[in-house]
Amino acid sequence: MVNELIGATLQILVFTLIPFLVYTIKNKSTTGFFEYIGLKRSTKKANYLAVFACLIFATPVLLLTLTSVDFKEIMFDPASITGKFRQMGFGMYSVSTLLIVALFKTSFAEEILFRGFVAKRLISVMGYQKGNILQATLFGIIHTALFASITSNAFFLLVIFIVPSIGAYVSVYLNEKLANGSIVPGWISHGLANVLAYSIVGFII
Repeated sequence: MVNELIGATLQILVFTLIPFLVYTIKNKSTTGFFEYIGLKRSTKKANYLAVFACLIFATPVLLLTLTSVDFKEIMFDPASITGKFRQMGFGMYSVSTLLIVALFKTSFAEEILFRGFVAKRLISVMGYQKGNILQATLFGIIHTALFASITSNAFFLLVIFIVPSIGAYVSVYLNEKLANGSIVPGWISHGLANVLAYSIVGFII
C-alpha cells in the first residue's frame, strides 16, 4: 500500500507538472494555475450527475466480464489492475490499495492532465465540440494501447476504446457546461467507475 501511495503521489505530481510548466512559461507567473486546470469548486448538479454517469461507464465492462469468457479471462489476467486485486484477495490492505489506485493514481492524475489540461487547451483552440471529441479519442486510444500489451482480442480492445472515450466526452460536458470549468465532476465519475469496476471484478465475480 505504501508503494501505491508513493506511486500515486508521483503520478499526480508528474501529470500536474506538464500543465504547470506550460502555464508558468506562458504567463510568467503561478497565479491562477489551479483555475487554469479546473481545480476549483464544482456545482451540486454536476456532481450528482457525475455519480449517475459512473454507473454508465462501469456497467458495460462489468456486464461483459460476467457474460464473456474471453472478456473475463482478460480482466482476470494478473498483469491487469483487476487481476492484481484478485490475487491480493479481499481485506483491509487490498481495499485501501484499491481506493488509492482508483481515486488518485488513475482518476485524479488523469483528470488533471486530460480534462484539466489537454481538453481545455484543445477546446480553446478548436472549439468545444471538436476539442472534446479529440481529447476523448486520445483518451480512448491511450487506454487501448495499455491493454494491447495484455491481449490482442479485437472486441475487448474496441470496448476499451469506446467506454473510456465516452466517459472522457461526458466528463468534459459535465465539467465545462455544468460545473463552470471545474474538473471535480470528471474526477467523481472517473473515480467511482474505477472503484466499482476494480471492486466487483477484483473481489466479487
